[in-house]
Amino acid sequence: MKKIISPCMCDANEGKIARAFVRIEYKDGKLSICGVIGPTIGGDCLVSAGQCVNGIRDGSPVDGWTEEMLQKLCNIWGEWHMNDVRPYCEHQKQLGWNKLARKKVTLYHYRLIKEAHKQKKKAEEHALAALRKEESFIPCRAQVMLANLPDRITTHEEISGRFDEYYEPQKPVFQGDDGPTEEKSLGWLRTEEHPDGILCKPCPICGYKYGSAWKKEDVPKVVIDWLFSLPDTRVTPAWI
Repeated sequence: MKKIISPCMCDANEGKIARAFVRIEYKDGKLSICGVIGPTIGGDCLVSAGQCVNGIRDGSPVDGWTEEMLQKLCNIWGEWHMNDVRPYCEHQKQLGWNKLARKKVTLYHYRLIKEAHKQKKKAEEHALAALRKEESFIPCRAQVMLANLPDRITTHEEISGRFDEYYEPQKPVFQGDDGPTEEKSLGWLRTEEHPDGILCKPCPICGYKYGSAWKKEDVPKVVIDWLFSLPDTRVTPAWI
């Protein structure tokens, strides 16, 4: 099943307005929804295309559409589009993991200060020199501690305690490099990276590990029936 609808008009550049179109497809139990705002004959668009649900949500209803219908369409779009690639099982959804996965948390990146790195390197050089001379090398406790400090660390909270004097916030070395902090969603973090991370965390009921495969979630019949009862577009789009 396939249909094209035109639920609203949206703001475009230079104070203009553009008509939005949405294509709904349902085949073999898979729902696909995509849109375009202001499609042009040359294959471009005035605003955006694809998963432009937020732009369409802010539009003004036309052609018999109401604000309630528009918001319901966008809610269904956000929840059920590509229902065959779910990272969670049915139990994890019941537990709210699908919503928890979108929660963003802050990660903190640190690197060894120059003096600590220098002392670490010096201890390694002493050990290597003793090896070359076939001499014994017994490190002191400070040397052992420094040798075991990683050059860079990432934590879910700001560093504190006995090791904070050896680290400083990481500075980006090149364009695109991580700075001192980074925001990441819990759905992309393992528990060893963040205590609340759920990536590959097993379901307490069936044991399925979150994000380890794509699972299909059946779209309720009432949702499909509502989508395909919507009025077809009165205007033929240049493309969608």
